[in-house]
Amino acid sequence: MSEYRDEARKVERESRWTALRFAGLFVLIVAIVGGVGFGAKSLGLIGGTIVERKAFEHSYQRSEAMKARIATDKAALAEIEYRLSRDGLDDATRTNLEAQARAMRIRINAAEQMK
Repeated sequence: MSEYRDEARKVERESRWTALRFAGLFVLIVAIVGGVGFGAKSLGLIGGTIVERKAFEHSYQRSEAMKARIATDKAALAEIEYRLSRDGLDDATRTNLEAQARAMRIRINAAEQMK
């Protein structure tokens, strides 16, 4: 009977150790898979994020907003160019207006490419 009890104690110790080892391994695997999945979804590699972004890019509201932004920027550029064409501007004002005109042209080009 003593042999049986010794064997039962040994099995109990080993089964506890095995259960704890597998539980720790399970938690580690779940954490790694969860972290990788969260990162991939955040980057848009999986899930509906890519579809949602494409749908937004081709939506009517976005295209109309981009047209309005381009029109506003073109109007501001025309006003700046008109002010640059006038005589009597000091150098600082002329430099400032030229910088604003360059910035407007860049914004218009970027908006037209996103359209």
